[in-house]
Amino acid sequence: MTSRRVIAGLATCALLLGLLAGCASAPPEKWEGRKIDEAIAAYGPPTKVTPSDAGKLYVWVSRHTMQGMGGFPGATRETHVTRRMMTVNPDGVITSYNLVDQ
Repeated sequence: MTSRRVIAGLATCALLLGLLAGCASAPPEKWEGRKIDEAIAAYGPPTKVTPSDAGKLYVWVSRHTMQGMGGFPGATRETHVTRRMMTVNPDGVITSYNLVDQ
């Protein structure tokens, strides 16, 4: 009976540690007011950077293709596109953030 409690306790600890690690590595939901270096550290190099009236516009585009129906021949494939756009002032501070999932 004691070994079951030990195993259950270890499993619970492992689950909690996994959840905490996931939370620690997740990018923040609110980017306004943060430095652009933090976003680059979280998402990698931007897909493109263009000048804008407010400073610069940083854009990240990622595509994920998913196989439908377990990968069977003839199954439908779906491409999911995520686009992150951040406007950054001349001081390197993010002034606006927009996330579009398609």
